[in-house]
Amino acid sequence: MRAPTTTLVVDASILIAAARGRSSGALLRAAEHANLVTTDRALQETRRRIELGLKRPELLEIVDALAGEITVVPMAALLPVLPVAELALRDAVASRTGSTDDAHLLALAWSVDGDVWSADRDFAGTGVASWSTPNLMRAMA
Repeated sequence: MRAPTTTLVVDASILIAAARGRSSGALLRAAEHANLVTTDRALQETRRRIELGLKRPELLEIVDALAGEITVVPMAALLPVLPVAELALRDAVASRTGSTDDAHLLALAWSVDGDVWSADRDFAGTGVASWSTPNLMRAMA
């Protein structure tokens, strides 16, 4: 197993798990080994899913604290790369769903030459490595 890059693009699923206490230790450990980045869209998605989906608004304070430890890149900075990222995800092998919902994360990963940390499998064949939490923690051990 190769080592992860020194920059990790963090998906909303990882932020949600950390806010719920399921991977907060993993997030802190990853921050010791890599620069953590995400998009403002991923942060908005995290907040929306916690508040409306999980109906746990008390966790929003934790999300805000996590966001303070992560570099948040505005979507506007990724607009030039976004169409190519959408096309790559549409044709990605792993999910075959054709979903382009996470194109902003792929565009960010390409822009910062980083890997993606996500519970999703949509990034295979896009030119970036994606890490699940267990695999990332093993690689950092």
